[in-house]
Amino acid sequence: IIESAKNMKKIILFGDSIFNGYRNGQNTNLVTNLFQQALINYAQVENISKSGATTVEGVDYLEQIPPEHDLVVVEYGNNDAATAWGISPESYEKNLAQILSAVGKAIVVGLCNPNPESDIFQYYGAERLDLFNNIAQKVAKAHGAQFVDILPAMRNLKDKSTYYQADGQHLTDQGNEFLVNQIVPVIKKDLA
Repeated sequence: IIESAKNMKKIILFGDSIFNGYRNGQNTNLVTNLFQQALINYAQVENISKSGATTVEGVDYLEQIPPEHDLVVVEYGNNDAATAWGISPESYEKNLAQILSAVGKAIVVGLCNPNPESDIFQYYGAERLDLFNNIAQKVAKAHGAQFVDILPAMRNLKDKSTYYQADGQHLTDQGNEFLVNQIVPVIKKDLA
């Protein structure tokens, strides 16, 4: 039996184009729908992610988070870490800390690994991804937030090209399912 809507927990997805299921130059509900299906008996899911955002924008968007929520899933870092358009590790740490201080109960999703076989990987490199991922983990711990360390799991994927769109950054249906399946168990545990 599905709980009545008023007893339902409310989860906010707060991140960038990865959470926006970005495809063919457009945001989609692909990721939102996967979360909602997986959490149908647990929560309603609202996605307020912004494609192209770094934590700089994340801080600016804090006021858009609905005041009534039970959990915020924070997914920022890939745009922050990109050498061509990103920000310094120090700024990422400060901004992420500010976001976590503001949102209350949260889960932090670590960085996704862009397809190492694609051109876009040159803007990251393994060391920079590790650096930003470690910062995310440290800030999450300092704020008592669960951390979903997705980077090692993505590095171990076989047939990588089936998880990524042609741009090497955004995910296919298989990639989105992989992403959501890493996060959902942590959400369920947090809401239990």
